[in-house]
Amino acid sequence: MMKSIRIMIALALLGVSLLAAAQADFPSRPIRLLVGFPPGGSTDVLARALALESRKLLGQEIVVVNKPGATGVISVTEVAAANPDGYTIGISPSTTFTLTHLFQDVRSDLLEATTALILVGRQRIGIVAKGDSKQRSLREFIDYARKNPGKVAIGIPGTGTKVELITRAIAAQEKLDVNIIPFQGDAPVATAILGGHVAAGSFSAGGWAAQVRAGSMRLLASMEEERLDSAPDVPTLIELGYPLSGSSIVYVYGPKRMPASVSRRLIDAFAEASRLPAYIEIASKSGMDDKNPIAGDALERHLIRDRTGISALVDKLGLKKR
Repeated sequence: MMKSIRIMIALALLGVSLLAAAQADFPSRPIRLLVGFPPGGSTDVLARALALESRKLLGQEIVVVNKPGATGVISVTEVAAANPDGYTIGISPSTTFTLTHLFQDVRSDLLEATTALILVGRQRIGIVAKGDSKQRSLREFIDYARKNPGKVAIGIPGTGTKVELITRAIAAQEKLDVNIIPFQGDAPVATAILGGHVAAGSFSAGGWAAQVRAGSMRLLASMEEERLDSAPDVPTLIELGYPLSGSSIVYVYGPKRMPASVSRRLIDAFAEASRLPAYIEIASKSGMDDKNPIAGDALERHLIRDRTGISALVDKLGLKKR
């Protein structure tokens, strides 16, 4: 009997030793980084820049895998169900965790089912029209929509996003009869605007910054609390009389119960990668750079506060899950 107990203890200690060794060697094989949106969108661009710079620091490839659908929830669900060994992680806008459940029939506990690692970017949202549009300001666009009830379409990068919430809030405040059309990510919204399929779009700078600089698109209003450095002449929604702002963060996350040593290894590598010139250049071009990254427990507290605030705003506006 005692011999059996000793064997069991020895095996348990061996398992602990092997686990500790595996964590110490992390990563020893490529890491999958899941993106819940199609290639070419702002989150995808940021993910690929982060993967490129981080692999030099981690000594392993980081393979970006696009799993679009349900405004990013499909990707998050796969990460949440993965082995918490750090080899399957994700990158996502925060609204997938804090807002989507208010508009879609998806689980509301994605924050509790995952581990927040580190903020790597901030989505700067704007309302954009085609460059040759006759509507040169948000007020002109609203007047145009009011004169053409039911005929004006506005593209958004998916349902259950803060962008959708604010776009619908503006339409409700102005009593507009417009068609708000969800796409799977920023890139399809940009394509729809340039193709004349929608009159305007509400989406992040990663999808429109380059086109606005080139003149093929025009920024009508910013959803930030302050004017964008890249467009100092364009007013914010707050300045225009709408007490709304739509910025959301982009962050890296993993499954729940990740070993602290693995989480720390990833956080440290991504933090260093986000400070490298190559990453900053790509993030800045997409309007997604952020000089104040937060990580770990501080990031989780931020996300919980954001989820509470968004829920209160949805209740205030009387918007319901469809």
